[in-house]
Amino acid sequence: MKHPLALLAAALAFGAAAQTTAPLLSKDEMQANLVRIEEQYDQSQARCKRVEGHSRELCNERARGERDVQVAELQFRSEPTPDNDEKLRLARAEARYSLALIGCKDFDGQSRVVCRNDARRARTDAKSEAKLQRQVAEVTLRSEGAVRARTAEAERVTQQQLAAARQRCEALPPEGRLNCMEDVRARFALP
Repeated sequence: MKHPLALLAAALAFGAAAQTTAPLLSKDEMQANLVRIEEQYDQSQARCKRVEGHSRELCNERARGERDVQVAELQFRSEPTPDNDEKLRLARAEARYSLALIGCKDFDGQSRVVCRNDARRARTDAKSEAKLQRQVAEVTLRSEGAVRARTAEAERVTQQQLAAARQRCEALPPEGRLNCMEDVRARFALP
């Protein structure tokens, strides 16, 4: 791994984000939110029609970027997977990139070339970061799954040992059975 500290920090951040995300959305809630997002987009497009020239293009692109990011956020809230997290990050990067390219139209000559190159570099960096975060999220989810599996296996083994100890106690005569059961309770921390 090239960035071990970045991976650790991102894993902690993704874990915290996964714990604080809203519960999964039903199909009806998802559809209602998609309709709301499209209505907001239509309203933004209507506002953009009042503006002329370069400002209109910038306004339209901003509205399109906001819509795409909101749809990606909704998808991530509905199904918080590493894939959807990456899609959300990429949607944000693309929105910033398209706005930056439109902003570069204000410049001429070499300034425009530099502006476009800066926008491309920022998008490339954001894409790389999104891929890195996806890898971190996948590792985090795998490790959480492994911990759950090990915990479940340990619990299963403990239950088997408890059942075997109880059977051994039941095989003893009545006077030894009470002492045996007390030892089993103490060993397995039973009330």
